[in-house]
Amino acid sequence: MVLSKVVLPAVLAPLVAGLVAFVATRVAYRITRRPVGKNQRGGFRVGQIFTSSMVALAHGTNDAQKTMGVITLTLIAGGFLSTNADPPFWVILVCACAIAAGTYTGGWRIIQTMGGGLTDIKATQGFSAEASTAATVLASSHLGFALSTTQVSSGSIIGAGLGRRGAKIQWGTAGKIVIAWFITLPAAGAVGALCELIARIGVVGLIIDAVIGAVVIVSIFAASRRKPAEQSNALEVDVAMNSVLNRRDRRALLKKRSDEMLMERRRMSDESSLFELGAEEEVIR
Repeated sequence: MVLSKVVLPAVLAPLVAGLVAFVATRVAYRITRRPVGKNQRGGFRVGQIFTSSMVALAHGTNDAQKTMGVITLTLIAGGFLSTNADPPFWVILVCACAIAAGTYTGGWRIIQTMGGGLTDIKATQGFSAEASTAATVLASSHLGFALSTTQVSSGSIIGAGLGRRGAKIQWGTAGKIVIAWFITLPAAGAVGALCELIARIGVVGLIIDAVIGAVVIVSIFAASRRKPAEQSNALEVDVAMNSVLNRRDRRALLKKRSDEMLMERRRMSDESSLFELGAEEEVIR
């Protein structure tokens, strides 16, 4: 059961999502390969409103459900619920609020990694990656497979990156993510086993578990604040270049920016020369 419902889906789902995102990105660029208007590919930006909403829905149908299941299992094991009881409403509410608050307060670092750490994402790729992520997670939830939305999103983003010609994948970051995948399950199991052994002491053991958990959480949060990732610095988005302009306008904009940079360098060089000339005159005087 664990192998078929947890391990295999965790390994295969990112690969499937990546393949779907790759094909979707290829098809999207094929359809709009010769845009004649400025906003022909800009429509994908509007489409991302719907695909991102679907990803949020999929996230709730899978990740939040796992937390609800663990809490409900604990209540059943403690005798507070019957064996066939459904999750109480307060469990659903608490899990929904917790996952929303966690995403709002601590999700910017993940957004930074997923949005720019793996590859340079354009609106067309983002639409394809989000659509493939939502489809994969929703299908897995329907089949009862436990997945991580972040893992599936990683596979989708890599697939979307490979689907655009000229895109570069940061394989070093992708490798770290894959290593984290393989470490997460055994590490979580080891921590859970250790906490269970401590909890066997009794009430004192539960207090020790709570204190250790609080200390670890505060320590991780304090360490993350040394280099904070917030909304202001999580992503640097160049709206003008993000798949809204056609090729001719994009080249013109690049040339304009290049000329502006060249003029700025010449101005700084001229100012530096004038400063040096003034300093020499002062010395002569």
